[in-house]
Amino acid sequence: MTRAPASRALDPTPLWLKLSSYLVLSDEEKMYLADLERTIAREPPRTDLLQQGERYRDVRIMREGWAIRHKALPDGRRQVVNFVLPGDIIGMYCTLFESADHSVTTLTPVEVASFPPERIGELFQSFPRLAAALAWSGAREEAIVAERLLSLGRRTALERTAHLLVELLRRLSVVNMVTDGHFVLPVTQEILADALGLSIVHINRTLRRLRDSGLIELNGQRITVNDVRQLASVGQFDELYLHLIRAPRRLERAFSGAHHHQNGHNGVRPDGEDRAKA
Repeated sequence: MTRAPASRALDPTPLWLKLSSYLVLSDEEKMYLADLERTIAREPPRTDLLQQGERYRDVRIMREGWAIRHKALPDGRRQVVNFVLPGDIIGMYCTLFESADHSVTTLTPVEVASFPPERIGELFQSFPRLAAALAWSGAREEAIVAERLLSLGRRTALERTAHLLVELLRRLSVVNMVTDGHFVLPVTQEILADALGLSIVHINRTLRRLRDSGLIELNGQRITVNDVRQLASVGQFDELYLHLIRAPRRLERAFSGAHHHQNGHNGVRPDGEDRAKA
């Protein structure tokens, strides 16, 4: 593991971009997030950032790279629960629970920021709008897990795979990691199989079907989605569960006093567009 100080320049980070898709962040809120990301570590692939059953330590923010959340049975059989992407938080609920109920393992080299759990309470007290945005992020992750359960229980292999690809494209778009339908998918077929409850052979066959139909192109770890609408149709994808929305005006009204106190304006977005642009 290598450590480096984070830059003090207020350049957008994936977490900022993610939370900004929900709320307009004030300069003071951005500075507070920058301070949370001040301590940075770099880890290689196949590093356990969190282990099932261990006591929570620091809260981590994924800045670069990919990881997986997974759970295992005593005999070692594993289920990938979700993918941890830039802007995602690891250990968000460490102030509520003592021990982790899942593991997080890196798939690629990663850069993660860390901060002590006590700062979660500080955030709720001093920056309630940020706390609401983080609660939105946590609720969104729970919704993703619920949707994955629906896939495992009811979608076909083709539908599961198409659905996951569209979901990843939408999530990566929020943090500016998709260009014209292209994004990096640093995931082996074994990991995809664990995530979708399929065999490696079945995953290979399903990806080939999607490629032969012209919906996607695969070039090593780079994937191109040629027709997002059709791929979403194949996967019966409804992005409602991703909650790609602006904060409700009632939430802004509830916190307007606190926000006025912080920076003199309430940061309410206009009434236009309800969904964030992916």
